[in-house]
Amino acid sequence: MQVKMEKKNFVFLALIALSVLLWAFFLNASDLTLQQMLNLGEIGNVIEKLKSMNFILFIALFPLTIALTVIHCKIEENKINSFITSGVGVLIGLILSLVLFSNLQELLLLGVFYLAGILLSIEMVYVKILELKKYVSVRLLGTGIHKTATIVALGLFLVVAMTVYEDKEFYAEQIDKQLMDVAGGEQLMAKVTEEATDNIIDSQKQMIKQIKVLPSFQALENSPDPNAVQFHSEAIAFEKYLSSTEYRNIVKAEIEQQSDVSDEQLKDILGSVKKQMPMYGLITDFLWLITGFAFLSIFLLISNTVFYVLTLVYGLIIEQGFRAVNK
Repeated sequence: MQVKMEKKNFVFLALIALSVLLWAFFLNASDLTLQQMLNLGEIGNVIEKLKSMNFILFIALFPLTIALTVIHCKIEENKINSFITSGVGVLIGLILSLVLFSNLQELLLLGVFYLAGILLSIEMVYVKILELKKYVSVRLLGTGIHKTATIVALGLFLVVAMTVYEDKEFYAEQIDKQLMDVAGGEQLMAKVTEEATDNIIDSQKQMIKQIKVLPSFQALENSPDPNAVQFHSEAIAFEKYLSSTEYRNIVKAEIEQQSDVSDEQLKDILGSVKKQMPMYGLITDFLWLITGFAFLSIFLLISNTVFYVLTLVYGLIIEQGFRAVNK
């Protein structure tokens, strides 16, 4: 097939490159990085950035590139021209984005998958054009977004899995910290305080019992010294007081005032929690796989809903606009 680039090809090439730059700009402006999204300690910050206008505009504009690519395929009979137009347009957009936007440089490998997804969608669109008789534009646009999204999702899985696997100790530690926060906070401190209170009171009771069995202590009851008799009676009374709610509350309050639980104590508590959760070891061992699959699933969900609808809207508008200009 002879390659002969026309004016419309260059126009679409420029629009495709511009569309990539546009959504890449807003993704970079959202200041959301993959490292932040993987760090459970940053979850509050990540949620705020996901709700930002910059990220919403990224989501809104991301399907535009795919819509431009598919409509260009429909109006361009020469498949090679489509590969050149869309492929070069996306490549230029990606290269400029990586150069201009520092936050996106960690997504270089994902950019390669995105380009591969665009090229695959072009091939599949030309296959579908020969088959489809009704609702051609809608179904071609659906093919474009589905094929591109599938390849990008696989790339996202790979990037996330590699990132987590390379630093799996760090990410396992993040789960430990979150587990401490979930099981911890007020609930964990209350448990530690209760246990410490029980230990202190039990040790004091044991000490009183040991003193009571001493012959020298028993002799104090009948001692001619009034101070000795008073000590004996106060010790007996204190033994009963140890079991009172009032004394327990006093001990608990003192512990709470001083109780910054040490790292070693926290580790011991976390260790006991882990022993009660047999699946915990499997989760940390295969965290890279679980995290990668989670990102893949979320991206495909968004692609099959939000991106799909937006791709149809953009594609139909672009097609109508092209027809209007070329009447």
